[in-house]
Amino acid sequence: MQESLPRTLFTPATSSSSSSSSSASTSPSSSPSAAAAAVPAPWRWEDSEDAIVAYGVLFAVLALGAIPALQGSTKLVDLPYFVSLAITTIYIGAHRGLTTKQRQQISIKEGALAPVFASVSLFGLYIIIKYFPDFSLQTFLNAYFWLIGSIAITGSTAPVLRQLTGDFGQKSVTLDIPEGWLAEDDGVTSMTKVTFAPSDIVALTLGLALASAELASGHTNFTLNNLIACLVASDILQLVGLRSFRTAVLLLAGLLIYDVFWVFASPSVIGENVMMTVATSDIITGPTRLLFPRLAGGTGEAASFPFSLLGLGDIAVPGLLACLALRYDGSRSTDMRIRAAAAAEAFTSVFSQIQPGATGRQIADATADAADAAYDNVADLELKQRNNTINGVNENQENGTSSASEGEDGSASVGGPPVSDAVLYQRVYFMPVLVAYVVGLTTAFAANSITGLGQPALLYIVPSTLSAVALVALSRSEFGRVWAYTDVPSFGAAVAAAAAFKKEMNDDNSKTSDDKSN
Repeated sequence: MQESLPRTLFTPATSSSSSSSSSASTSPSSSPSAAAAAVPAPWRWEDSEDAIVAYGVLFAVLALGAIPALQGSTKLVDLPYFVSLAITTIYIGAHRGLTTKQRQQISIKEGALAPVFASVSLFGLYIIIKYFPDFSLQTFLNAYFWLIGSIAITGSTAPVLRQLTGDFGQKSVTLDIPEGWLAEDDGVTSMTKVTFAPSDIVALTLGLALASAELASGHTNFTLNNLIACLVASDILQLVGLRSFRTAVLLLAGLLIYDVFWVFASPSVIGENVMMTVATSDIITGPTRLLFPRLAGGTGEAASFPFSLLGLGDIAVPGLLACLALRYDGSRSTDMRIRAAAAAEAFTSVFSQIQPGATGRQIADATADAADAAYDNVADLELKQRNNTINGVNENQENGTSSASEGEDGSASVGGPPVSDAVLYQRVYFMPVLVAYVVGLTTAFAANSITGLGQPALLYIVPSTLSAVALVALSRSEFGRVWAYTDVPSFGAAVAAAAAFKKEMNDDNSKTSDDKSN
């Protein structure tokens, strides 16, 4: 790219001309503030104001649900409570997953087997509850839920507290740790130092305290139970994802059949509603479901159970589709600011090397050509990443190597789609999926209210959410592209393009400096 620039305009390789131009030019490498402005640091949703709002909504809904006067105000008060918690959990998990480098992807094979494994697990729990009532795993489960609850609360509150506490939230404390204890984001490189903010200590204390309080309540404090359940579900959505919409259709359809069978068909086959028996059992308890106090005098299945409930699976399973939709939006989003920043960096770099005696036309042509090339470089890389999501190829833009990502029968994945905060304004598929989820969950609650029977929520949620993706794709005439989409990691193609161009410019500057010294 640099070779296309008019070399006659650059400072000659002589010491005298170098000194004469030093007052009128500045090397890009000597102005770190300008470079930082031109090549922004990778964006993380957790560090944005949008994250503060999302967590604020989650905590506000939990607080409102804890008000006794609201709990008994109407029969349907549990519906807005559950819907609000569910969509907020999906929202948080999906956006946190956008910039997570280590994610486990679900392949088609794993998606096909998921209903089988889920059925075996569910029926195994039913056997324990039915025939071994004295068998207890609760001590182990209590320790497990306390641990993951502490981690979930700490991991969620730490980034928010860093933003809200000013200097107290700056990473200023460094500790040495033994090699091999912790790994970097790539999962390979061993960490030897940990840097954290004083506010992180507050987040850790809060996580330990709330998880301990939930455990001390015997999992009966529904507000603390729901807090941990929501944050654990958002962690799952952050760390686990679907590889393609083909996998999504297979997985969601299979789990819909699983849900319907164990709710509606199991009474005929087994003699009892297996799903309801396990969900309302006191033998195995923990933050695996959302709870809300049931009005006294209720009728229907599980009327004696003191809470209305919503299983975490009814949040996490459709949440996987919402996460994939957001990642697709991220792969198609365009951040004009990064393109402009790359062009500005190229303009500054070239301008600093032009001879003081160059004409205005020469200066204009040289800087315009450089800015144009930088702008197009970022645009080309974004287009390349979009094309890669069709054929499943992963181009690692940070180290210049190219490798094919695993096929549909492979599950490991590192990285994320090309993403910046521009995706927050281009969520073409994600928002319709959220709306469709609300419609499906509301329909499930309506069916429960009318029939008095427990409902397989996925029976209503899966068709509505999959239909939302299909309808948006058809309306945009890109159904084929969506169906062929494969979630390919790239560590942020747009930012990488700007950084790559800056590196190229700096390499050219270093070469010019070497020529001068020779």
